Amino acid sequence: MGWIKGDGEIEDSYKISKIAAHVPDLVVYSTLTNDIPYAENFHGVLLFADVSGISAGKLSKVIVGDEISQYFVVIGRAVDEVRLAEGLAVASTIILSPNAWELCERDNIAIDPIENERAVKVRYIKREPSFSVEKYQDSIGTSVEHEKVARDCVRRASRLMPNAELEKTLRMYIMKTVLQKIDDDQPLEYLSEMRPATIVFVNMQFKGGESDQEQCMTIHQAAIGIGQQIVKHHGRVNKVFMFDKGCTFLCLFGLPGDKREDESAHALQAAYGVHDLCQKEIRSLKTVSVGVTTGPVFCGVVGHPVRHEYTVIGRKVNLAARLMMHYPGVVSCDSETCYYSKLPPFYFNELPKKAMKGVKNPGVLYQFMANKQPMYDHLM
Repeated sequence: MGWIKGDGEIEDSYKISKIAAHVPDLVVYSTLTNDIPYAENFHGVLLFADVSGISAGKLSKVIVGDEISQYFVVIGRAVDEVRLAEGLAVASTIILSPNAWELCERDNIAIDPIENERAVKVRYIKREPSFSVEKYQDSIGTSVEHEKVARDCVRRASRLMPNAELEKTLRMYIMKTVLQKIDDDQPLEYLSEMRPATIVFVNMQFKGGESDQEQCMTIHQAAIGIGQQIVKHHGRVNKVFMFDKGCTFLCLFGLPGDKREDESAHALQAAYGVHDLCQKEIRSLKTVSVGVTTGPVFCGVVGHPVRHEYTVIGRKVNLAARLMMHYPGVVSCDSETCYYSKLPPFYFNELPKKAMKGVKNPGVLYQFMANKQPMYDHLM
């Protein structure tokens, strides 16, 4: 894999470029001398994954972690608003968040108002925008120099020259599963496969009113604690992101090199350890919720040759995320995780059935208690 020329041909690249392909420019072009954790403000535009919701405004890039693993998270009002916009969108629609609409050239965009909402639905653009991206970049200065279009190059980071210090830093943002393939100079396609795995979603809801710096410190504390619990039980933290006015960690068990017969039990024990840790040691949190599922998922690299990421996709991934949100404050799991864990029945308490978006026939669901005292009774 390498950088792509204008004619689509892929040239050979240095190892650092292959590593940088897994990391966003926000990290690649960061200042390497900043102490971790830190939050850095910037102004930008957020697009939801399917481009159905658009938000804009002040954001903060948060870098957290330790000397082994580091993570980046984007936080701020615009993040909350893009989730709101996505929630209002239906197929083939584009929703502008309130702040994005405020910043738009309103005379040039036809919209439909949304009842009881400040967000708006875009109908069409009346004329070709005259906005000059080049002039804007020139006015901002060198901080966005890497975003300028380079001849015969899709992404400047695909042409990075060897830099030991930068490479060492970027490696901290990538899972060991992926780094092993890069170090062995193997095609990343070898990582793409359907395989049984256990998925753990952890969601931390903040009490509200925290500053960006306070959220940064909370996420940092959680990232270190969660990472230690997950790795101790032979799992990996795949990504960290803001979700529904909280911060979410996606953790994976059973990846290449980490496969164990008892991975479901390890995942449940790690999930309970994470839940207990966050509740007892992070006082700024309102609720900690964990969803655990087991089953076949696609594991692999998705994206463009010069900017992609390792992720998991499948019905069990979606179910774990839904469990996390629909059963707040507990560690919940599906029947497959319960069965394959081979743990005693008294560790599990059956949960009430709930309708969950995009989930049909999830089967029997359980709360994992790690003791005989049910913790979900007050929520039933």
